[in-house]
Amino acid sequence: MEAAAHGFADRVLLSNAVFTGIENSVSPAFVALQGERIAAVGSPAEAKDWIGPKTFVHHLKDAFIMPGVHDNHVFFTGYMSMHRGVNLAHAATIDEALQLLRQDAEKRPPKQNVYAYGWSEEGWGQLPGQSLLDEAFPDRAVIAINRTKSYCWMNALAQHKYQFAPDQCSAESRAHLLKDMMQDRELVRQEFLDFARMLAKRGVTSIKDIGFDRHSGLLPVLEELEAAGELPLRVHFALEPVLQPLDIPAGLQYKERYQGEFLRFQGYKLMLDGVVADHTGDMLVPYADMPGVTTLRPVDYEAVEAAVQAADSHGIKCCLTAEGDAAIRKAVDILEGCGRRRGDQRIRHSISDLEYPHPDDIRRMGENGIFAEVYAQILLLNPSYEEAYMAAVAGKENESRFYNYKSMLEANVPVTIGTDLPLFLTSVPDSLYAASFRLFPDGSPAGGWHPEQGVPAAEVLKAWTINGARHNGMEERTGTLEAGKAADIAVFDRNLLDTTATEIRDAHVILTITAGQITYDAARNEG
Repeated sequence: MEAAAHGFADRVLLSNAVFTGIENSVSPAFVALQGERIAAVGSPAEAKDWIGPKTFVHHLKDAFIMPGVHDNHVFFTGYMSMHRGVNLAHAATIDEALQLLRQDAEKRPPKQNVYAYGWSEEGWGQLPGQSLLDEAFPDRAVIAINRTKSYCWMNALAQHKYQFAPDQCSAESRAHLLKDMMQDRELVRQEFLDFARMLAKRGVTSIKDIGFDRHSGLLPVLEELEAAGELPLRVHFALEPVLQPLDIPAGLQYKERYQGEFLRFQGYKLMLDGVVADHTGDMLVPYADMPGVTTLRPVDYEAVEAAVQAADSHGIKCCLTAEGDAAIRKAVDILEGCGRRRGDQRIRHSISDLEYPHPDDIRRMGENGIFAEVYAQILLLNPSYEEAYMAAVAGKENESRFYNYKSMLEANVPVTIGTDLPLFLTSVPDSLYAASFRLFPDGSPAGGWHPEQGVPAAEVLKAWTINGARHNGMEERTGTLEAGKAADIAVFDRNLLDTTATEIRDAHVILTITAGQITYDAARNEG
């Protein structure tokens, strides 16, 4: 190939282990970049045709080159609220934490909120008391969220102002607080850039971010970054109605306005049931450990269905969050109905979480082209198999139905991966450990938990890449390593398709490139 015909590359990446996302295996190859795009992918012998005097060549040896990672379910606002203010993780006692809060308050204008995060009841031996904060801070709200997001240490002023109780710490419960926290645009800008740098270190080049209501706190920041060419990753966003009902006019405006390369509207997220682990997930049969109870939190399915139908009729995509098999069945019913009405013009709707699906509904998802947004790292919530809750709530005979991702693939369900961040931080190695090797953090059980449900590693990688791109309407632009596609690339320090279970979680990213720009380089400490 003559260099004059195509010009030299700006960068060439060479490795013995390139995963393009087209095949299920790796091979020695080069990837040539020109500007924001991939110019060529081919055998190492052909790389010389693309290397000129100004081409930067990355000799990566056995490092693993793959398409950039797309996390299909994150909450920037949740991450932000877990990292703003005083870090109490190293405060040994409640008194020490209180002193740190006082010191922070002294630096702030009168009546300005004090935020903190990272403490744990286990570390302090008890829950901290509200009265301590009431006495120390009578004129300003204080909110200190714990490490697991299960409890907020707050004074009475904060509880009155933001309308949630200390033990009701879900993001939705904290919606008024999050809205208030998003008002400082310059601080939010810096926090988002820090968030993007953290993700770049994990190989992430694209996300789908969930924002409450009209996402009015973050969108102006993202618009400014995009206009300045400083948005460091692709941001697809969906709106979750929390403080306001689903807003079709706003959705139509966003659908028209946000369809760029880096900032795109992706519809609505709607919550159905709660969490199977605490019996608020909606089940077809009663919980094994709570006879007669199928859910502790009934769902208004009629309201959800009406909202989805309204969105679908205007061509707006929806993601339905469902955990229990009854909720999943109803979600499939709703989206199946949308598909019947649309015929060949189906929208790429999705269901997220999908903790405990019934096999019949997995099949129906495949037949109707309903996308799955799963949390492939989910086993890591449980310290060990012995401490896992699945058999207790559904019965030992039913535990294999949890996290049944391989059956989804076999039923032709298009599977994408998200993290529900900050539930998890994006980690491709951890997802392989949990979803392919089917192991809990302590390595139990021997041979894996229902290993027949282990997802082939190549399919896990595709769920992180091309499947996410397809769900967000970007498969022609990114998601695989092909000439003409965006130069969105992640490089790991070892071959992820040929690493043992005992070593896979040690794998780490050494280089991330988004649209041809390096967003993280471990060798240079860039990003």
